[in-house]
Amino acid sequence: MRVDALTNDMVIFAEDRTKRPIDKVNTNDEEEIVSEYEKDCPFCKGNEKYIPEETFKIEDENGWVCKSIYNKFPIIDQDSENIKGVHEVIIETSKHNKTFYNMNVSEFENLFTVYKNRYESLSNYKDTEYISIFKNFLRKAGASLQHPHSQIVSLPIIPPEVNNEIEIAKNYYDTNNRSLYEDIIKEEISYGKRVIHNSENFLVIVPYATKYNGEVRIIFKQNIKLNQLKIDSINEISNIFVKLFENLYNERGYMPFNLFIHTHPVKGGTEKYYNTHIHIVPRRYSFGGFELSMGVYVASTNPEQLAQRLKF
Repeated sequence: MRVDALTNDMVIFAEDRTKRPIDKVNTNDEEEIVSEYEKDCPFCKGNEKYIPEETFKIEDENGWVCKSIYNKFPIIDQDSENIKGVHEVIIETSKHNKTFYNMNVSEFENLFTVYKNRYESLSNYKDTEYISIFKNFLRKAGASLQHPHSQIVSLPIIPPEVNNEIEIAKNYYDTNNRSLYEDIIKEEISYGKRVIHNSENFLVIVPYATKYNGEVRIIFKQNIKLNQLKIDSINEISNIFVKLFENLYNERGYMPFNLFIHTHPVKGGTEKYYNTHIHIVPRRYSFGGFELSMGVYVASTNPEQLAQRLKF
């Protein structure tokens, strides 16, 4: 039994379950995209008539390269009855065949610049308490369109998952007069075997325990909100993403995944004990009846071994 220090999730580590007999059925039904442009894709450059107005964009000599737009089918909007907010789509690149597995440093820099801009902008909306940024890659991870995109939503609440992390971190700080995240960073660096990469401002690890089998986490070492990322840090994390997803591709292939950024509530007050971090969750596994009925999760991926294979 292991416990995730960030979430208090209970995880049973059962490595032998990887040896279970599994029917030989090909479940990877999405092939890698070759074409840079698709005439029916609303997110491809030249098809702007299909999408709502842009809210921010980055351009080069050939036009836009990364931009955000209002989501045509929002989870919530300003006209919602009980929960108002803004839902935008971030079109990560104008090229249809780009993914996190083949994007370059410049393209990731553009993306994080748009993340930063939209976080800052949506934070100014009335009643906004939290900004959620997430990415669904491929159908099995919840994506409705193939063209590379992320999503950002402003919320008038702090989501339960994030609030749980914050409460755990605050209780740890109140009890120990130390930051849980700083302690985790020190302990993981000292132990070393679960560290994928350790840079000046970011620590990339395979968690000791996680309900998401095979998850990778990126922890910000500085106690900052997403909109406080400086140019050097954007370059640093962009380089990390290039190498990390190159290694993930070599390890798992063209695998669906979800990515979500947990950062500080808009109104702050959590900087002493909470650190922004990114969860990268492979969608190879699904929760079974044991997990859903018990709230206790089963993991079969050895964190130390996975970290060594992904290390750079």
